[in-house]
Amino acid sequence: MKVMSFLVLFLLMLAACGLSDNAVEIAQAQSVIEAARTAQDTARAAQIASQGLSDVGRGQTLMLVLLTLVLVVLVGLAVYVVIHRQIWKHSQIQQKGASRWVNGPNAHWKRIEGVDPYQQLLLQQQMLLTQILQQSQTANEEEDRPQLPTDWWG
Repeated sequence: MKVMSFLVLFLLMLAACGLSDNAVEIAQAQSVIEAARTAQDTARAAQIASQGLSDVGRGQTLMLVLLTLVLVVLVGLAVYVVIHRQIWKHSQIQQKGASRWVNGPNAHWKRIEGVDPYQQLLLQQQMLLTQILQQSQTANEEEDRPQLPTDWWG
């Protein structure tokens, strides 16, 4: 494009500098030369502007690629942290050992972890009550007999 505009300018200058007696032709040639220079300057300005836009486009593309990479890394890191945390929680539950089934009509097939303190308390109370009842029965067997003559008992 530059070569062609220079060639047109050169040809116009040759035409203007040629042998001519007519002042009108010289004025027309000078106006054509000025128009060619203006066109050449306009083409140069458009080329500079397009180069600038191209550089801005490259910069924006680079920023978009870098931003996308940062976003992908952050999402990957978040997914890794969530999965690692879920695995850790699952391993903690498995380490607690076997759990017992919850009893009762509204248990809905649930399991409880560890020892239930209320159930332990109930079991201890039942054991103490059983011991007290056994002790009272052995001590009261002789007292339960009615006071009758000894020959009645045989």
